Amino acid sequence: MKRLTILFVTLTLTLLAGTATAQDAVKTGAKGGLNFATISSGDFDTRTGFVIGGFAKFGIPDSPLSIQPEALYSQQGGEQDGNQVRVDYLQVPVLFKFAMSQAGTIEPNLFAGPYAGYRLIAQQDGGTGGLFGGSSNIENQTEDVDYGFAFGGGLDIEVGDSIFTMDARYNLGMADVFTDQSGKNRVFSITFGISLPSGGAN
Repeated sequence: MKRLTILFVTLTLTLLAGTATAQDAVKTGAKGGLNFATISSGDFDTRTGFVIGGFAKFGIPDSPLSIQPEALYSQQGGEQDGNQVRVDYLQVPVLFKFAMSQAGTIEPNLFAGPYAGYRLIAQQDGGTGGLFGGSSNIENQTEDVDYGFAFGGGLDIEVGDSIFTMDARYNLGMADVFTDQSGKNRVFSITFGISLPSGGAN
């Protein structure tokens, strides 16, 4: 798993370096929204949390395609027997976006791509002490790394030099959350953001 993660990060950095020198339409921005997260096995219900971070969109000239890497703080986990299981990640998706229409100021799009995440916090209600109070630390029961596939759709709305974004996506985890049992992250997200042209953009 660690080798897979290192390979993913290396390929991502190589891709971004090549894209940054090849594209002239680059926009960066910030985004945030809500996660509705659960874990695929067991009796886990939904945990509602937030997702927040930044992104860079690299447009391909004369093409409806673009590449959008992101860096997000993502609250995930689930709820079991009335107790919340909080597993939060630093998540890096690399999304390949397709603009369904480039006419006018509203651009609907579809996107999909891989993501990798590094666990930052793992807590469960019902313990004593811990970061959240009344919670127990379960980091030694959870895997350090998550990875999977994200897909969804959204709208980019141009307002002057700015672009307001909204999207809905589903993250399909492919790695087990826990070290001693099967169960993968399943997350539906709704986010809103704003982007501005970079200094070198036209």
